[in-house]
Amino acid sequence: MPDVEITCIQCKEMFIFSEQEQEKFYQRNMMSPQRCAQCRSKKFAKKNEGKESRYEIVCDHCGKHDTVPFQPKVGRSVYCKDCHEASRSKARVAS
Repeated sequence: MPDVEITCIQCKEMFIFSEQEQEKFYQRNMMSPQRCAQCRSKKFAKKNEGKESRYEIVCDHCGKHDTVPFQPKVGRSVYCKDCHEASRSKARVAS
C-alpha cells in the first residue's frame, strides 16, 4: 500500500495517510481518516472537555511527548500510544 494524500474536511489542508497508518486502520477495521492529525486531536480534545484529566508524559521508549489518562508513578515506565500498542501486539504474538 503506498502513502495516500487526503484533504482534511475541516482545515482543507492536504495530509499524508502513511502506509503504516493504513495498516493500523485496516487491522482495527476503521475507515480512512477524514481529518488531519491536528484537526483530529482538536476534535478529540473538544469531545473530552470536562471528562477525565490527561497527564503529559515523555515516552520511555521513543521519547515522544504524549498524554495518558492516568497519573504516572515515579519509577514505572510509561509509553506513548504507539509504543504501548506495539508492545501489546508483540505480547499477543508471543502468546
